[in-house]
Formats: sequence, structure tokens, C-alpha cells
Amino acid sequence: MLLAVVVTYFPEKELLSKNINAFIDYVDKVLIWENTHADRRKEYRFICHEKAEYCGDGINSISHALNYAWQYAQKNGYDHILTMDQDSCFGNFPHYLKQTICNENAPEGIYTPPIREMNIVAAKDFEEIQRPITSGMLIPVKLINRIGGWNEEFKIDSVDDEFCLHAHSLGIKIFIVKDIVMQHRLGEPVMRTLWGHKIILRNYPPSRLYGIYKNNILLIRKYPQFTYIREDFKGWLKNIVWILLFESNKTGKFISILRGCFAGLTKRL
Repeated sequence: MLLAVVVTYFPEKELLSKNINAFIDYVDKVLIWENTHADRRKEYRFICHEKAEYCGDGINSISHALNYAWQYAQKNGYDHILTMDQDSCFGNFPHYLKQTICNENAPEGIYTPPIREMNIVAAKDFEEIQRPITSGMLIPVKLINRIGGWNEEFKIDSVDDEFCLHAHSLGIKIFIVKDIVMQHRLGEPVMRTLWGHKIILRNYPPSRLYGIYKNNILLIRKYPQFTYIREDFKGWLKNIVWILLFESNKTGKFISILRGCFAGLTKRL
């Protein structure tokens, strides 16, 4: 049995409907977790289907939503969980199932599709990778049990990173599956040009920057054996320069980054 969970936050009707309709006929249940503010949730309940169930308890957290789905799966006898963001859409979900959980020759592990917008591709049927994003992951419940679920210290940023690093530390493999199609919208970045080079500005608010920098440092401290995390952090250091050069509210954002770094360095693991 396959349980899907979609985490939403003020979702767009057309995009969310396209997302869920791409896979709902091939799963046994869809949990739609509402991180949308409680007093406005009814405005964003666009999906009416016998397999769909809205849920949420007012906690603005991706990890909490995924743990709720994991607990639901355990209580109700589900074998696998499909985790989805609201901004993604499969082009050939039945093929994804055929290649993975319906394929007796598929290697045991966590599966993830190629992400077109990130230029992530697979050269072979099952190619081992380090860190997929949350959206599109197909995970056996027995492996989530081994990992112990998602770490709720990581509420939004690095939720998927921490989960996958923990999996790797336990010897659990993660495979990107060839010939699957999934589109994923990466927010609405702003482009700038510096000396002929295009710069991508994420324009995150100060509160989000605090979480990003805190969580990246926590990952480096918690999983020092995975050296590529430190390489990724160099990119976030470069982003500070772009914020100071191009973005508004520079002071507020820079202070949030410093607070996030301090929290990541001093927090007890």
C-alpha cells in the first residue's frame, strides 16, 4: 500500500491540482498537510477526492508534516510513502512505480526522480546519489523506521538533507531513477548581472535566512564525515555577498545570517 503526503502553504489551485491529479489514481491515500494559517485554510482546499484527506495542526513545519504521514502509515499498514511539495508535478508517475516498488529487481533503498529544473539526470536505471529533495521521494516505511523519521529541529530548510545524511550514515542507499519526468518550480528568483555574469537572488526574508545558515552549520557539525556539506556551505557564504550588493533590507538580513551562524555553532546536538 502506498501513502502520499503533500505539504502545502497557500497553494495555487491550478498547480496543486495538476500535482495531485498526476498520481492520485495510483496511490491508496493522499494526505494534504496544510501549513497555511488556520483561519484561511478553507480558501485553499481545492482537492475533492475520496482518496484525499486534509490534515494539519497549525505547526509551520515540513518535518512535522512528514512525521505525521509516517505515523499514519505505521498505524494503517502502508508499505511506502511518497513525499511531495506543492510545486511539483510528475509527467509519468505510473512508470516511476513500475521501475521501483513494482519491480522485484529494483535495489532496496530510497528512490527519487530526476528534477528537470535542477538539471539532475540519471545515466543508468538506478544511480546512487547523495541528496535528493523532498519532493518525489518514494520511501519504504521500514527504512523510515530505521532512520527514525525526520528531525524536527529542521523545520523547513535542510529537512531533506538531514534525513538523507542520516540514511547514508546507516548504510541506506538513495537512488535516482532513470527516465522519470518530474517538474519542480524553484520559487521565483530574481536575476541580476555583474560584470557580464548572471546572478540568481533568492530574496529570502530574514527569518528564512536565519534557518538556512543555522541548519547548514548544524549539518556540518552533526555529519562531519560527509565533506561535500562543507563545499555547499561555501556557496551560502558567497550568497552573503550578493545580498549585500543587490538585495533590500541588507542590515536585517545580515544580522539574521549572523544570528543563524551563532545558533548553529552553539546549539547542543
